[in-house]
Amino acid sequence: MDWRNKLELIQNKIRGQLHARKIDDLEGVYQLMAEFDKDNSGYLDKDEFQKFLSKIGVFLTTQELRAVYDKYDQNKDSNIAYAEFVNLIRENMSDKRINVVRSTFQFLDQQRQGRLQLESLYRLYQARNHPRVRTRQKTADQVTKEFVNAISKRSKDGQSINEEEFLNYYADCNATLPSEKEEYFTDLLTSTWGVTSGADYVSPERLAQLEIILFEKIRQKTVTKDDEGKTAKKAFMYFDLENKGTIDIYQFAQALQKFGCVFSEKEIQALFNKYDSDKSGRLCYDEICGLIALIGSGNNANVNPVFQIARAPPQETLNRIRNDLIKKGQHSVIRMATIFTNSDKNKNGTLNRQEFQWAMKESGFLLTKTEYDNLFRYFDKNCDDEVSFVEFIAFLRKPLSQFRSDLVNQLWNRLSNGESQISFQQIKQFYDASKSHDVNTNIKTVVDANKDFQDLWKDVKFVTHQNFIEYMTDISALIENDQAFEKFVKQAWK
Repeated sequence: MDWRNKLELIQNKIRGQLHARKIDDLEGVYQLMAEFDKDNSGYLDKDEFQKFLSKIGVFLTTQELRAVYDKYDQNKDSNIAYAEFVNLIRENMSDKRINVVRSTFQFLDQQRQGRLQLESLYRLYQARNHPRVRTRQKTADQVTKEFVNAISKRSKDGQSINEEEFLNYYADCNATLPSEKEEYFTDLLTSTWGVTSGADYVSPERLAQLEIILFEKIRQKTVTKDDEGKTAKKAFMYFDLENKGTIDIYQFAQALQKFGCVFSEKEIQALFNKYDSDKSGRLCYDEICGLIALIGSGNNANVNPVFQIARAPPQETLNRIRNDLIKKGQHSVIRMATIFTNSDKNKNGTLNRQEFQWAMKESGFLLTKTEYDNLFRYFDKNCDDEVSFVEFIAFLRKPLSQFRSDLVNQLWNRLSNGESQISFQQIKQFYDASKSHDVNTNIKTVVDANKDFQDLWKDVKFVTHQNFIEYMTDISALIENDQAFEKFVKQAWK
């Protein structure tokens, strides 16, 4: 059996056993791992890890244990950090689960503000309807306490939570649910938030059906050798009386009627809300037509979509990726670039669709199939089904501004003392991890930040000026303002 598939099966069994032990969030996972951490180091060695697995009912052969241990020992230090283990079992959240979470957030966000107040969520959460409470495995008070404790930690401002933070909370729940528990996951959300009781609720499955029906109706009205996107645009333009390139909900409903789509009022509203990405109350129909054209191009290889969606970067997805990188720490762009490089099996600087998706998941990003497709499509500049990952990383990295470039060059001149290269040992002497950006922003402890820095450079003997510029550029990309970057340069480097 392919070891990657074998590992996925073992990983899924781990989730299943955690769920069987009534562990519903990551706090429970951390507490259970801590029972086997004899020296309270935050790490488990191979023997401790095996005992942990045995405790939850996962028994492995020596070969299986070695493979699984190597998988979780991300930095190859012969120890498994709690965070390394947790990050990996949080992976592989299905598209269905992601869609259910996003749909639930939209159901709760009735004012379309993009944020939900924590106090409001605490009141709305129906712990009595949680599957654990209904089956008397836990009390409503236990579930409420676990929910409040876990979701509050996902809030950046301590008062509210956005859709991405809401998704991250449920990614934590997903970490203790095996793949076969899809219906349980859906029930978990719909029952605790009372989603099914909402008169205006449209399920993700029904929403997907509506899109298929819409496309099919448009396809039927499309002339041979034409593309569906153009057909859709003609209809939307007909109702765009002011020629603004946008339509409101009423004009959208008229266009659907023209296509022959007999949807209910709440279904039309749900479809409109999905396409109204900026919650402005108006749709840019160029984008919708682009999506329709791209669906159609799968049926007709000669059609090349010409709409804005095919040209514009998927900014919302890219912003989410960048925000996740910021949360992972100042070296996350570098680590992501390493994963992408290792995924390039042909060593030609490009990744095919499967390699790209694997690299994104390996980097810890939870995206839907549509988000993967839009991201891949934008960076597939030559339409040859290959992405230059160098261009992709460069897009996230951003060049140094003149101000930051001057700071970095001044720092290099001080460190190198005029030499063309310096050893890592010299670099190490000048760096103070306790004043790094990660520590200043409470992303990592001093111990973890120092270890992170040393692991990054451990295989490098000498550092050139160009190496150093690239390193600082990667860090700069995740520091929002010049003041914070200047603070990092002046305080973290002695």
